[in-house]
Amino acid sequence: MNSLSLSQINAASAAEFSRTFGAVYEHSSWIAERAFSMKPAKGFASRAELHAALVATVQSATESQKLTLLNAHPELAGKEAAAGALTAESTAEQASAGLTAMSAADVSQLRELNAQYRQKFGFPFIIAVRNNTQSAIFGAIKSRLTNSQAMEMNNALMQVGEIARLRLLDLVGDEQPSPPQPSP
Repeated sequence: MNSLSLSQINAASAAEFSRTFGAVYEHSSWIAERAFSMKPAKGFASRAELHAALVATVQSATESQKLTLLNAHPELAGKEAAAGALTAESTAEQASAGLTAMSAADVSQLRELNAQYRQKFGFPFIIAVRNNTQSAIFGAIKSRLTNSQAMEMNNALMQVGEIARLRLLDLVGDEQPSPPQPSP
C-alpha cells in the first residue's frame, strides 16, 4: 500500500478518514471515527500525533468498549487463522512471527494457552507479534497468565496501541517539514 502523506490525511473527510484508519484497530472502526474529531485545526502535525489521538480515543472509552475492542482481536493461531478468516493485517502479522508455519504440536500448545488465558481474563491474549519471535510469544503468554485482571487488561490495551502504531507506519509516510529555503 502506498503511504499517505499528512497533508492527504488532514484533507480527508470524516468518511475517508474512517475508511483509511478503520482497520488500524481490529474490527473497531469506531476508534477512527471518534479520533477524527480530535484532529487539530491545523491538522495532525505528525504520525505520532495521529497515533496519540487514536490512543486517547481508546483510553477515553468505557470499560465495556475496551473489552469489546480486546475481544475483536483474533487468538494467535486460533480458529480464525485456521479458517482463513483473519484480516489481511492480522494474517501478515501472524506470518511475520512464524505463527503460520508452526508444527502441529506448537499450534496445539498455543491454542491451549490461548484457552487458559481467555478463561482467566475474558479476552484473547494480545501481543504485537511483529515485535516478537515465536518463542518470545510463548514466553509472554505463559508469563502474563500469572498477572491480575487489571494488570492484564492494561497490558492488552498497551499491546493494541502498539499494533496500531505499527499499522500506522505502514499507512502514513513519515512526512517531515521542509527546511526553510534561503531567500534569493
